[in-house]
Amino acid sequence: MEFENAELSRARVCLIGNSKLSKMVHSLIPEFQAQADISIIDNIFNDALLSARQLVEQGDVDIFISAGANAYYLKNTLPVPVVALKIRQSDLINAVLKARAISHKILILLHEHQAVEWELLSHLPGVEIVQKSYVTADDANNIFHSLRQQGFGAVVGSSYICDLAEQAGIPYVMIYSRASCRLLLRRAINLAGEYKRERQQQAFSDFLLANTEGATLVTNREERVIAFNEQARELLANLYRGRRVDKLLDKRFLDADDTVAEGILLNDRLCRVAKRAFDVGEERVGHIYSIKAAPVSRVEEGRDRVELVFQSRRMHEATRLLRVYGSTPGSVLLRGETGSGKELAAREVHEASANRDGPFVAINCAAIPSELFEAELFGYADGAFTHARSGGKSGLLEGANNGTFFMDEINSLPMPQQAKLLRVLQDREVRPVGSRKSVALNIKFVAACNHDLLEEVRAGRFREDLYYRLNVFTVHLPSLRERPEDIEPLTRYFIRRLSARYQLTTEEDALCRVLLPVFRPYAWPGNVRQLENLLERLLVSSSMYENLTEFGQAIPNLAPELFEGVAGGGADQGHLRQKEQEEILRVLEQFNGNRTQAAEYLGISQTTLWRRLKELEKKKQPG
Repeated sequence: MEFENAELSRARVCLIGNSKLSKMVHSLIPEFQAQADISIIDNIFNDALLSARQLVEQGDVDIFISAGANAYYLKNTLPVPVVALKIRQSDLINAVLKARAISHKILILLHEHQAVEWELLSHLPGVEIVQKSYVTADDANNIFHSLRQQGFGAVVGSSYICDLAEQAGIPYVMIYSRASCRLLLRRAINLAGEYKRERQQQAFSDFLLANTEGATLVTNREERVIAFNEQARELLANLYRGRRVDKLLDKRFLDADDTVAEGILLNDRLCRVAKRAFDVGEERVGHIYSIKAAPVSRVEEGRDRVELVFQSRRMHEATRLLRVYGSTPGSVLLRGETGSGKELAAREVHEASANRDGPFVAINCAAIPSELFEAELFGYADGAFTHARSGGKSGLLEGANNGTFFMDEINSLPMPQQAKLLRVLQDREVRPVGSRKSVALNIKFVAACNHDLLEEVRAGRFREDLYYRLNVFTVHLPSLRERPEDIEPLTRYFIRRLSARYQLTTEEDALCRVLLPVFRPYAWPGNVRQLENLLERLLVSSSMYENLTEFGQAIPNLAPELFEGVAGGGADQGHLRQKEQEEILRVLEQFNGNRTQAAEYLGISQTTLWRRLKELEKKKQPG
């Protein structure tokens, strides 16, 4: 893949040199003005480095050129390529011949990393040559002044050495020629183009990986990592470019080009690793590793009470049911739209249950890979499968024993996993994978869904027997548009909490007077979660304005979705869903189709966004 961007075709070359070298390169710039922008920094060592770093930080340079000590010093300290001026043999001989015409006694002083073939000089008659090398500017000064007393009639060296000779009144010949500088510029311009293409391709590769769902890493044919995304970094310790994959994963992955391994333990999480070969034509160039990890579950011990915030009658009724049903041993099914507070409601159930002093374990059924369902929920015994952790691992259900197990988006659970969950609910015990013994369970089960489960049963997507096991007690959580009187207490609650998080000083009453008239008519498709996310955006943004009047005037730009919604009181559900879908499409367009960013902006899960888009596709289909 190559990017051919006309505006980036010109190379930006910068010479780090001084004095005479700078003048020589400057005289050559007109020859290359159609190919490159060439700038010059006339400095050495630390001063040159500071100037070079400033150019790099500003993004104003593609490649540096330099010579002698400067080149060696900069090569080891700059993140941008540095091309060193090479001393050609013809340059050395011509310089010595010019110096011999001045004096038969010549000092040649060069940087220790400037390689030349000194043997050639031994064949020059009628000349006495002393060859010395230096490392630093101070070193060059000391050597030069210590040798001055030996009566050299001419000095050959770099631009810096020629400056020392000039200051001492000794004739000099610079070892660099115009021809060599011309070759240096040509080489730098070619390398700058290659480097620029590599950077663009690497940036594009990183962009693709960053927007890939799940952990992904790419290796070359030697199985060394050449690219990876942030999700892979979280799962694999010591992951960096150039590391061999057998230092990160089991060595047996090296033996196959296309393979899938389940139950791999990475960073204490069960994973499914798929390896695919990547060929260009008939040539193998590398491999792609896709890693699907079971989600991190949240296990909370003890009684850390989190209360629902409301004042509406509908939420009072719902909360009363949560407490009554929570005090029974039966399962509780929570129904409500995404963002309506189902997990907080599940915590209310937990607090009202006999298991209130036990753990609260929450999982998202849509996020657990089907291949890892049993091992993640039931646990596994020692040696249950390849790469199983020594000693086995307890499952999430066992971790929730004597507490509450909350299953969000239960409607997303595939049919095979529904059967396994049903057995747990019937038998009240769990058997880890590979074990002969079962573990008795004392768990308060709470499930949540944002669809009508009975409709899912009729459509054949949800087991009827599991539905009746879960649907012992049902609580409907009203959407935010169904309880507009809760907008104000929620707004005040989030203002206080977010102000504390961001250490902002806010006038709660004054801020509410600005926000509530805008909040109340809005339909809130993302419900309470959207309200919280939107308030976070607005509260942080408010600090940019001198007063609340200016902030209030800016709200249409900061949160345009608020002015495109509809009032929630009198609109029917179909009209609200239509407006919700319009809002989703608008936000998707705003984020150029990036579903992750759109879902975060709307305050809904990616699964919900995907489901809404599927509904839109069905509407568009004929018939």
